[in-house]
Amino acid sequence: MRMIPNRLVPRAALRRTAAARTLRVGRGWLSDGRWLGAASVASALAVWSALHALRVVPEFLLPGPWEVFASLVDILRHGYRDTTLWQNAWATLYRCGAGFLLACLTGVPLGLAMGYSPRIGAAFDYPIQFMRPLPPLSYLILLILWLGTGDRSKIALLYLTAFPIVVSGAMAGVRSTRIQKIQAARSLGAGEWQVFRYVIMPSALPMAFTGARIALAAAFSTVVAAELMAATDGLGWMVFSASRFLRNDVIILGILFLGVLGVLLNKLILAADGAIVHWRGVE
Repeated sequence: MRMIPNRLVPRAALRRTAAARTLRVGRGWLSDGRWLGAASVASALAVWSALHALRVVPEFLLPGPWEVFASLVDILRHGYRDTTLWQNAWATLYRCGAGFLLACLTGVPLGLAMGYSPRIGAAFDYPIQFMRPLPPLSYLILLILWLGTGDRSKIALLYLTAFPIVVSGAMAGVRSTRIQKIQAARSLGAGEWQVFRYVIMPSALPMAFTGARIALAAAFSTVVAAELMAATDGLGWMVFSASRFLRNDVIILGILFLGVLGVLLNKLILAADGAIVHWRGVE
């Protein structure tokens, strides 16, 4: 594309363009809307403080932001019932991460095979579709009876929660591959493995990562529910234990901490998506 010489562009237009470019560089955080995130957090804190100050909800049921912050400082210093906040966070992250990674290691290959081979898809489709809508907590009691109340039953529960979602995402990614790409590769002499490696895999990975994000969110919400029933540590256990003693400040603190961890996990998998699937959205 041929560039237009500057002498053909009015000087006033050049000055306006330079000024606009300077404004975008100097005020990038305003132009791209990143300030809206900070504004939404500040608004939520303001509404929370107003509800507490106006006593819309009794004070012992809705502690204020400063009371929750004081509880955070106290738990960081002295812990909560012989456990530190970091121990509880690590216990929750370990269970969630172990179940999710096992689901990805087994579910992604199975999903790719089911999408690529009609016979493998027919053989495993009904069990996967049967598991996918089942509420995960419906078989938690069986897992506790079989594997005990330790981490094994919780990791198995999270694996069964994430596995069908991961498989479905990978399978949908393979089946969404355009047939024209496959035909073009075969017309150029590519074999079956080359078609799978260089055409189907790159086309399926974006959908597979989307399924992994959904599976991680489902596993993270399930681990908290599992810790409510049988656990001696973890953020879900801390929230449930605090509810028995009407420690609403600790309950709100646990909820906020869980939300922050959930956002960080989502950012982590988005970063992996961007680093690996760099061709997303490019045809």
